[in-house]
Amino acid sequence: MRRLSLLVFLLCLGTPPPAQAISATDLATREGEVAFGQAWLRSQRGRLGERIDPFCIDILETWLIRLRNQYPLGEMPLLGLCLSPEAFNAFAAPGGIIGVNAGVYLDLASEAEIMAVLAHELAHLSQRHHYRGLRNSERVSAGTLATLAGIVAAIATRQGQAAQSLIMGGQAANAQSALAYSRDYEREADRLGAEALSQSGYNPAAMSQVLSILAEKQSQVTADLAFLSTHPLGIERQSDLDARLSRLGAEQTTTPVLAELDFQLFRCVQIEGFTASARRLDPELCGSIHPILKDYRAERYREAYAAFQALPANLRQTFTGLDLTLALAIAAGDFAAAETAIETLTLFFPSWMTPIIGQLDLDIARGTTVLSRGFREQLVLRPDRIDLWRALARFAEATRQNHLLFEARGWDALMHGKMEAAKTQLTRAREAWPKQEDARPLERLETAISSAERL
Repeated sequence: MRRLSLLVFLLCLGTPPPAQAISATDLATREGEVAFGQAWLRSQRGRLGERIDPFCIDILETWLIRLRNQYPLGEMPLLGLCLSPEAFNAFAAPGGIIGVNAGVYLDLASEAEIMAVLAHELAHLSQRHHYRGLRNSERVSAGTLATLAGIVAAIATRQGQAAQSLIMGGQAANAQSALAYSRDYEREADRLGAEALSQSGYNPAAMSQVLSILAEKQSQVTADLAFLSTHPLGIERQSDLDARLSRLGAEQTTTPVLAELDFQLFRCVQIEGFTASARRLDPELCGSIHPILKDYRAERYREAYAAFQALPANLRQTFTGLDLTLALAIAAGDFAAAETAIETLTLFFPSWMTPIIGQLDLDIARGTTVLSRGFREQLVLRPDRIDLWRALARFAEATRQNHLLFEARGWDALMHGKMEAAKTQLTRAREAWPKQEDARPLERLETAISSAERL
């Protein structure tokens, strides 16, 4: 629930010339909001600790889609980011970007609690708190802009000491003033988030449970300044939410995306390698999965797959289990099992990228050299999904098709704000592109680069 939306926007702009100031009208439209959000993501993506995990992204975006109809978001796209840090944190950036640290799965023990966090973040987006904060401040001076940008950069890169120095310094008085708005915005996001939870069929009491967890964490001495500075809590906030919850239904009436066992298995995968213990999680479950993941990452594929196959069938047949089956079976050469996992995931979630990317990885393992039309269609529909471009790069390297490799690398560079590298890859792709092949993919890349450079 990172509440530096205003600061995030300011960071998008960089440090302006001394005579300039930023007006709220610069962010008055949804189109402008999305453009600035994408600019921020390009500038910060390499520092966020992003995990390119198609299944995690699919799950996160599926949860967001369940909630979005409860908010006046219009046509604003939503992009989920799965992030690696162990610290408890989640944030909303302008333009529908939602980032969630893997560390939240240590503390949040149910899908409803995760949905509460996401509902809170979507409420911030729907109420345009970044825009309202800038509008209320009327105009922000260039000096304040530089300070705010520095604070956001320090927080985004988890440099707690640097951020603290900026916040505590006398030059940051205006930054503190901007942060003062966030307490009201937090209460508003709690209220709207709880209502959205209820309307989506989840128990809204999960919002109160999350606040209790946050209050407990905030009471502890911690160096996690990103969390402390962006999640202002108080007795009045909890009391206000509890009063509103008493007027909402207290039942979960919808079927969760992940059933209980599935969700707990998903948590085990997300917290792999963490040293802290997880709240309300059977250690035996993670104890059976983590050694398998360790073997897989050490390229002991047959051992990992054999150990996975020895697990109970009900565990392997969860959606998380199917995702693990897909990766392990391909690596171990059990293509029939991989095909079954792809078919099952596609049946339940036809819009997911996980089975689509899985099919491409299966094609690589089988030695297929022709890129499927279906995969190319997904690249057109979701060019914002970096996992698709990483998969294309794997396919291109395996099949030695340099034109596809340069295309994929061009998009990857663009998504990380490396404009010159993106243009270089585009040039190389043009030079290597077969004359008999449709060149529209290069036109789309060129257009995307041009649009990014204009901002």
